[in-house]
Amino acid sequence: MRWILAWLLALGLLHGCSDYSVEGQIHALGDEHFTPQAWAKADQVTRGRMLASFMSQYPPNRLTQKALQDLLGEPTGHAKQDDEIAYIVGPTSVESQYGKGYLLIFTIDRQTGKVAQVRMVPPVTRI
Repeated sequence: MRWILAWLLALGLLHGCSDYSVEGQIHALGDEHFTPQAWAKADQVTRGRMLASFMSQYPPNRLTQKALQDLLGEPTGHAKQDDEIAYIVGPTSVESQYGKGYLLIFTIDRQTGKVAQVRMVPPVTRI
């Protein structure tokens, strides 16, 4: 019984020390200043570095699909669902089922038309 409690405590501590939120993940990619003009000209690596700035200036849960696309342009990636808008960002050394780079996915709430969730695939670990 003690080993189970010790294991659960260790697991809880590890979980508490890690930051798997998108906000925590994107800071690992960099901190370049975002502007829609800079994003439009940037390659996917530089776009990854702009995410922290983008999300601090434009909290995604306040954006509609149109506002999101006005800021980031046409999606550059494809997610599984129709209500998801995706962009490939970050280094090409990262690979997933979606291609080279991270897939930044914005899920749009069909009722409100606003971003309901943001996630990265695969999750960003330290770079």
